[in-house]
Amino acid sequence: MAATTDVPGDAPGTAPARLDLLLFLVMSLVWGSTWIAAKAGINAVPPVFFAACRYVLVGGLLLALVPGVARLLAGPGAGRLWLTGTLVNTGTYATLLWGMQHVASGVAGLVNLPMVAIGLYALELARGEARLTWRHPAALLLGLAGLAMLFRQDAAIGGGGMEMLGILAILAGTFSYCLGSVLSRPLLQQGVTPFQLTGAQAVVGALGLSLVSAALEPVRLADFATLAEPLPLASLLFMVILGTFTAYTIYLRLMRNWGASKAGLYAFVSPVVALVLGRLVYDEPLGLDQAAAALLLLGAAVIAVRR
Repeated sequence: MAATTDVPGDAPGTAPARLDLLLFLVMSLVWGSTWIAAKAGINAVPPVFFAACRYVLVGGLLLALVPGVARLLAGPGAGRLWLTGTLVNTGTYATLLWGMQHVASGVAGLVNLPMVAIGLYALELARGEARLTWRHPAALLLGLAGLAMLFRQDAAIGGGGMEMLGILAILAGTFSYCLGSVLSRPLLQQGVTPFQLTGAQAVVGALGLSLVSAALEPVRLADFATLAEPLPLASLLFMVILGTFTAYTIYLRLMRNWGASKAGLYAFVSPVVALVLGRLVYDEPLGLDQAAAALLLLGAAVIAVRR
């Protein structure tokens, strides 16, 4: 990191700390907004195909522009790189975007984001990177109660068994993301830059998602033409430029500087953004069930990661 000049009278390191906080807020707002962007994309084309196109663009650009990406894919530690890229991109978005076909975008964000914080904390416990206290069972119980609120009545999630399967798919994608994130941290601590790791994992994700899409989805030539239409294209570019290049790279920097669980604090801000935008853009329900689930899930996240 380049040297910075602290404000006179401030403690050493204040300027970098303020920059990290500002970047954290940007990341939280962007990731709260990606849910409506993703919904626009998967309403137009098959979901895994949409995710594959995103990571083909991201991986291709970073492979061409960032030195060291190709070396990571074949050099020492390549096994961990391929595993984490499969988890954080292929495993996450193949299941998450499939689930979003059947779940409101705000509810999808509400399920995914607080559970990221809880999942990161649980995995840090399992790896001995966090200390077991009363917070773990309390967070788990509150998180389960929040999910139960979404399952309590069909009206809470729009009705029907497919919504429930969609939420389960989002939870599976969330766990895949958490596991991949925790396993990625040693790579960053070994001198790999956030852009290098983003690019290498994106290449892995592009390959994996393309294979899954080709195997499971009825992708046609018309889908490529549809993706070039204004709204799907804007959705794809938002996910590429802001959702990946901007927000995920910030996340990797914060994970290096703060640790996985503290970097996961965006789970407190992004679900509110997702719920409000889902209501404004898609007129999605925002009633007592969602509010109660939000309070329980966010409370679980707060308990899990607060120091």
